[in-house]
Amino acid sequence: MRNILHFALTCLLSFGGLSTAESWAATHMREEHNIDNFDAASFFALHDSDNSHYWTKQDILSLYGVLHTVDPTGHRKEPVLAEEQNKVYNTIIGLMDTDNDGSVSMDEWLAFTQQGGELPDFGLGPGHHGDVEYEYEIHHWLKYHSEDENDEHLNHAEDIEHEELFHHMEDQAIKNQHMNIPPKFRVQT
Repeated sequence: MRNILHFALTCLLSFGGLSTAESWAATHMREEHNIDNFDAASFFALHDSDNSHYWTKQDILSLYGVLHTVDPTGHRKEPVLAEEQNKVYNTIIGLMDTDNDGSVSMDEWLAFTQQGGELPDFGLGPGHHGDVEYEYEIHHWLKYHSEDENDEHLNHAEDIEHEELFHHMEDQAIKNQHMNIPPKFRVQT
């Protein structure tokens, strides 16, 4: 009897009758937003960056995190090639854009999810779509620090890397400011 149950369970798992894997959207919400319980409308609204009630190409690419060239720890990463970006966008549009306007409306998203549709996993990770500061805060600060800590407690490798990146970005901003000043007006050193 035990072998029959094991065989039946194996068949169900193999052929999609039961699923033990978390959906890409659930992983994204848990890892990127620290949210475990959400509905389709909330998911859509959270990722409608301009509140237009549509997911534009920008929203779709941002959702999947393919627009950033810095990972959550501040390390440079290879940019996602335009070909891969187009694959993400075209796949999502192909799955949901029923009126062929190049975007996904809330109604299209809800119809897709109500029919059992799920966002595909393109193998690009959980979709880091914030800037470096946001990603550091979500993926490190909130897990390991509290609001009342001072700089002396920021001694994890991630904290040190983040601080170095911050100073590098600050130095670049100052350098870029000077680049916008015509040479004849710059202080000569």
